[in-house]
Amino acid sequence: MGMLEMIGSLWLAVVAATFVVWIASFVLWAVLPWHHREIKKTPDREAFDVAVRALDLRPGFYMEPQATADETMKSESFQRRYADGPWVTVNVMPARPSMGKNMILTVLVFGVVNVLIAYLAGSTLEPGAPYMEVFRVTCVAAVLAYTFGGIANGIWFGKPTGWAIKDVIDAGIYASLTAGVFAWQWPAAAVVA
Repeated sequence: MGMLEMIGSLWLAVVAATFVVWIASFVLWAVLPWHHREIKKTPDREAFDVAVRALDLRPGFYMEPQATADETMKSESFQRRYADGPWVTVNVMPARPSMGKNMILTVLVFGVVNVLIAYLAGSTLEPGAPYMEVFRVTCVAAVLAYTFGGIANGIWFGKPTGWAIKDVIDAGIYASLTAGVFAWQWPAAAVVA
């Protein structure tokens, strides 16, 4: 079986794994209170809203303290702001988030991840490979896909440790589900006549 045939034979695994991971993501984020405690509320929502609106920030990602155009990170003014704080990251969105659009984009990301997992597995495993061998290869690929980019962002942008740990647990769940689907749907060995 050629590489394209192998990947083509995994289309059902790609679609099923994408759907199963999307459902798991929905359950973990929208149904269970799993991540709710990690998202802090401001002590005075009205004062916060007024302060942020007064800044008139355009959509984008902001971080303070940050060196201005006329200072360097070694300058006295920056070092004072850096020492005194507060250290803040703010993500200003261009409009109210669209749940439908974000869900579709999430499904597309999961789909691309699963196509790449199918490619990797199809190039390293033969048809008829044992369930646990398929599970092992696809699980490692899924863990890499769902885990480590988020950890690096968490380190640099101040994600709370509890949130990062829960993201890793989420990724383990997504990876196990992905691997289970691929192992279940793995093509049988060709019958030689």
